Amino acid sequence: MGELTRAIHVDQVGYLPKDKKIAVLNFETSEFQIVDEAGKDVLAGKTVHFGKDEISGEDTYLADFTSLRAPGTYRIQADGVSSVSFRVDEQVYEGLMRDLCKCFYFLRCGDALSKEFAGEYYHKPCHMAKAAVFGEEDAEPVDVTGGWHDAGDYGRYSTAGAVASAHLLYGIRFFPKLLDVKFDIPKVPCASGNYPDILAEIKVELDFLLKMQRENGSVWHKVTTWRHAEFIMPEEDVDPLYLFPVSSMATADIAAVFALAYSVYINFDETYAEKLLAASKRAYQWLSENPQELLFHNPEGSNTGQYDEAEDISNRFWAACSLYEATGEKSYYEDALVQRDRLIEYDASATKKGYQGDVFTCQGWAEVAGLGSMSVLLNGEKNELYTLVETGFLDEADRLCKNATKNGFGLCMAKEDFIWGSNMELLKYLMILTVANELSPSEEYADAVRAGIDYVLGCNSMDTSYVTGNGEKAYKNPHLRPTAVDDIEDPWPGLVSGGPNVGLQDEKAQELPKDLPPMKCYLDASECYSLNEITIYWNSPMVFTMAGLL
Repeated sequence: MGELTRAIHVDQVGYLPKDKKIAVLNFETSEFQIVDEAGKDVLAGKTVHFGKDEISGEDTYLADFTSLRAPGTYRIQADGVSSVSFRVDEQVYEGLMRDLCKCFYFLRCGDALSKEFAGEYYHKPCHMAKAAVFGEEDAEPVDVTGGWHDAGDYGRYSTAGAVASAHLLYGIRFFPKLLDVKFDIPKVPCASGNYPDILAEIKVELDFLLKMQRENGSVWHKVTTWRHAEFIMPEEDVDPLYLFPVSSMATADIAAVFALAYSVYINFDETYAEKLLAASKRAYQWLSENPQELLFHNPEGSNTGQYDEAEDISNRFWAACSLYEATGEKSYYEDALVQRDRLIEYDASATKKGYQGDVFTCQGWAEVAGLGSMSVLLNGEKNELYTLVETGFLDEADRLCKNATKNGFGLCMAKEDFIWGSNMELLKYLMILTVANELSPSEEYADAVRAGIDYVLGCNSMDTSYVTGNGEKAYKNPHLRPTAVDDIEDPWPGLVSGGPNVGLQDEKAQELPKDLPPMKCYLDASECYSLNEITIYWNSPMVFTMAGLL
C-alpha cells in the first residue's frame, strides 16, 4: 500500500440543518475549522480520535459540526488540509432526488426517449423487434418492447425489474411525499389528470412486465440477446431477442409487484389498477397450480444476466403477503404462513447464505422476503406475521447499529458486506433502518441512516461520491454501455455505482493491490463491471431511503 493521502471526508452534497453532521479525518489533528464561501471562519471545534478499523484501514479522527445549521456553502479545514465544499440547506437533497429518479427515464428501452426530455443523452429507438420464445420453435414472436435497461448491459429481467419497481412503490406507500418529486419527464394522462412523475416512470416498467406474462399466468424470466452486446449504443444492438423460459421466481415476483402497484395506482386510475390486480391473480393461480420450484439457468452458450436463485420460497412469501395486503382475502394470509414456515426451515438448513442478518428483512433481488414483510407492516393487522416482521426489523436494525459503532465512518456494514454491489448492500440496510425508525423512532436508527447516506455521497475512504453528478468528486466512469460510447464527457447524473468489492472479479479491478481494506477496493473505471456497474435496483433503494428523509 502506498503512502496515505491526508483527507477530510464529508457528504459532498451536504446536510439538512437539523441532522447530525460528522466529518471523518484520516490524519492526526486536535482541531478543525469550518469556513464559508468567502473563506470566513464560522465554526471551530475539537476532533475525537476514533482509531483504526478493519473496513477502512485508517486511523480516523471525527469532527462533529452538528451545531452548524445556517444555510450556506462550507468547507472543513484542519492542519492545512481542506475538504471539498458542501451545502447546509433544507432543500439540499432536492437536486439529488430528481437525478436519482430521472435515471430510470434515461434507462428506458424502446422508443420512449425524446430529445426534449433526454437532451444530449437522447438515443434512437432500440430493441423494437419482437422476441423469439426460446425453446418453442413454433411459437409466434412476442412484442415485449419497453421497460428499463437493467444495468450496464441492455438486458431486461423480470425479477430485477419487479424488485426495483417495488422499492419505489414501497417508498410511495411509506412516504407519500415521493409523489411530489418532479424530474422532468413526459406527462402521462390518467383518470385523475396526469400521473405524478414517479408513477409515470414506474408505469413504463409495469407495462413491460405485463408483456412478460404468458396467457396461463406464468412469466418469462428475461428478454435479452443471446450474448451481451459489445460497448455500442442501444440502437446499434440489433441481434435477435429471445424470451427465456418461465421461472417460478419471476412469476411470484410479478404477482407480488402487480398487487403492490394496484394499491398505489387505484388512487389514480381504477381501470389500470384493476388490470394489474387481475394479472397478479393470474400469476398467483399459476403458482398455486405449480407448487414445484421452477428455477432458471442460462442455456449453454448464453451469457446475459442469469439472475438465478437457489429457491423460490421468499418470492412466494412476498406474493402471498402482497396479495393479502391488496385484497384482504384470508387464503393469501394462510399461504404466507406456509411459506413463512418453509423459509424458516430453509434458512436454518442452508449452508451458504446470500445475505447477512434476518431473512425476513431482506430487500434484494434474490432474497425478497423483506418486501413481503413490508406488505405485512403496511397491512397493519396485528397478527402473528406482523409480530414476526416487526421484531425482525427492529432486531436487524439493532444489529446494524452495532456494526456502525465498529468503524470511524459510523457505517452499518461489516467487512463481509463489501461484495459485488456493496452500495446496494448498504442501501438495503438503510431501507431496513428507515422502516425500523418508522416502527419505533430512534435517534440511533436515524443516525445510522444519515451516516450511510453520507458514505454514499463522499464520506468514505475513497473520498468519492458514488452518485454521478452529485458531489465535487463524484465518480464519472460507470460500467454502462451508452455513457461509455456516447462521446459525452460526463454520464447523466444520478447513477449509483456498485462500489467497493473485495472480490475484484474483473481484469481491470485485479490491477489493485491485493491487501487493500474493503472500503478501498474500488476503481472509477468503465471496464470495472465488478466495482462500477450500475443497475436499476441500486438506484431504487436509494430513492426509498431518501424519500424517508424528505
